[in-house]
Amino acid sequence: MIVKAYSKSIHLEAMEMLLKRLSVDHPIYSKISNQIGTTRAGDIGEEMVFRELEKMKLPFKYYVFHKLLLFAENAFELDILLITPFGAIILEVKNFSGILEFTGNPSQIIQHKESGEINKYPCPAAQLNEYKYQLLQFFNDQNIPIPIYGAVVFASRKSFVKITSDKAEILYRNEVSPFLRKFQKLKPTLTEEDMEKIKDILLQKNTPFAYFPLSKHFSIQSEDIIRGVECNRCGYLGMQKRNRTWYCPSCRKNDSSAYKNTITSYFLLCKDSITNKECRDFLLLSNRHEAKRILANSNLIKTGNNKSTIYKIKHSL
Repeated sequence: MIVKAYSKSIHLEAMEMLLKRLSVDHPIYSKISNQIGTTRAGDIGEEMVFRELEKMKLPFKYYVFHKLLLFAENAFELDILLITPFGAIILEVKNFSGILEFTGNPSQIIQHKESGEINKYPCPAAQLNEYKYQLLQFFNDQNIPIPIYGAVVFASRKSFVKITSDKAEILYRNEVSPFLRKFQKLKPTLTEEDMEKIKDILLQKNTPFAYFPLSKHFSIQSEDIIRGVECNRCGYLGMQKRNRTWYCPSCRKNDSSAYKNTITSYFLLCKDSITNKECRDFLLLSNRHEAKRILANSNLIKTGNNKSTIYKIKHSL
């Protein structure tokens, strides 16, 4: 049973929004661009593995969670977690292509691409072992005795895994179902009631990363962020307000609701609250009454009166 379904990383969406609003010569532009590429590849890999799990039919009850952020000795994020009658199973997903070589001392994975490019990454087996330890501590804090298992799953079929240090179960995504079916040979340690209790605790304790606003996360000055309403068709920043719609001078599209994504961008990139003046500055509006109408129609929480009025988003990002 899918309890927490796959969803695209909101952190990825926010970084994509941020990159559009930075000049290409900004000192951090390349760093964010590279991080977007890495995060996007990881997201695609997790989605591919999760789709395999959605098709899966196991001979025992199980719960599946995508992207859990939990706290034990420190914060740790799990790509995919399954709760089964036999224990908890972590799937640490990687989406690399080329020849992948595991090495020890130091523990790392070396990627050899067809182009000849060589990249080094932290060892996923070592990461998995750390997550298993942290999850065990998490369950100990909840007074829940439970075995912890795991595997590193490579999502891409364009990868060739060369293991020189055998530290973890290594799978391709098409091997996940056979790997999980093996657990039915073990003696169950959790009842259905136990599993239900664990499911509720995981959902309750899951906490999104405090990435936002990204300007603070990446130490970007607010004046470095390009203002303007974004055109949903061509991506142009600076749509013009005309009567009851927004006009794009680039593709000549009219869109009455174009401001909505830009308001979301403000909360993701700039600040966790917005005033009428800040709305006018960010959307390039001159009319305070127009800004008031937009904020009133944006499903925000309003506090204060007159010039002290601020608006906040209703849910955590």
